[in-house]
Amino acid sequence: MPLWIIYHPSSTFTSEEEKAALAKEVTKIYTAVPLPAFYVNVLFVPLPATSIYVGGVARPSPHTSANHPGPESSVPFIRFTIQHIARTLPNDEVRDRFLKTLDTTLKPFVADKGYDWEYSLEETRRDLWKVQGLVPPMPGSDAELEWVRENRAIEFEPARGNL
Repeated sequence: MPLWIIYHPSSTFTSEEEKAALAKEVTKIYTAVPLPAFYVNVLFVPLPATSIYVGGVARPSPHTSANHPGPESSVPFIRFTIQHIARTLPNDEVRDRFLKTLDTTLKPFVADKGYDWEYSLEETRRDLWKVQGLVPPMPGSDAELEWVRENRAIEFEPARGNL
């Protein structure tokens, strides 16, 4: 599953529509693979400005001479932490293409709004993951394709999941 945790000042991502739009765009990245849409989890974690510090300076906060040199501290800072479990990036070419897709997807939600932002991606072991108590079927298996069609976890015979 892809898990996106978005840490952001409470002054950003304030509307349900904006959060839903970003979550839908993130989900599109993965359903194109195709992964089941329900694999994609996007969590918005709003934080008070006094809980987000970059270089020891609260973000956003009034920009003062004490904050110099450094980025404009009045600009909100957004942090994305992304975990991949269902799939991993198999090589540098796929990695670079995927990161470019992330940049393009996030641009209207952060860069175009003038926010400072960063993300990191980690890939974790698939064998330590279960959905609804089930070991997920292997990529491209008949059972996974059924999960894609049904958009939910369904019990399956191990052979159908290539397990």
